[in-house]
Amino acid sequence: MAVKWTGGHSSSILCLNASKDGLVASGAEGGDLVAWGEDGTPLGHVRLEGANDVTSVLFSHSCPTTLYASHGEIISVLDVRSLKGLVDHFHVNEEEINCLSLNEPESLLASADDSGAIKILDLEKKKVTRSLKRHSNICSAVAFRPQRPQSLVSCGLDMQVMFLQRTRVISEQDLLTKSSDAVESSKSPSRLDYEFTRG
Repeated sequence: MAVKWTGGHSSSILCLNASKDGLVASGAEGGDLVAWGEDGTPLGHVRLEGANDVTSVLFSHSCPTTLYASHGEIISVLDVRSLKGLVDHFHVNEEEINCLSLNEPESLLASADDSGAIKILDLEKKKVTRSLKRHSNICSAVAFRPQRPQSLVSCGLDMQVMFLQRTRVISEQDLLTKSSDAVESSKSPSRLDYEFTRG
């Protein structure tokens, strides 16, 4: 049965993420970020610096109270037990960030942005170790592959899905071509149709 959670946001919600302990974080327009208990009770609320839309929220798996949030070109690190004070923040992207992903050891954080770039941030050294510009349009999503801490999958509005190993593209799929092929295939008559029309 669906349950409606209320009392958190007054503007459109843009992203959600849940921790392994049942906490939920939601990001909205205007820098609005809310942490929720598993019963839907708002636990904390903050308006992030700059009031840019919160486009991605991501809980740490190893430390479920640590939350990463992207707003504009900035990544903020927060403790959901006290949202008012930032643990850390990084300004690594040049355009609005759309997606965040942590690798399994949680040593690297990837951020995909509107320029088509993916920045790889070393969380221990607190600096960008790799900058990948493979998409010709907005990079809308990025994810580290399970059990492969140096491998990523990304996709963008250029209709490209890319499998990346460190800085190298190891495989690429053009979804525009694939969907065109599928449409053409559905339009072309089957052998049965051909035989039926020949009588």
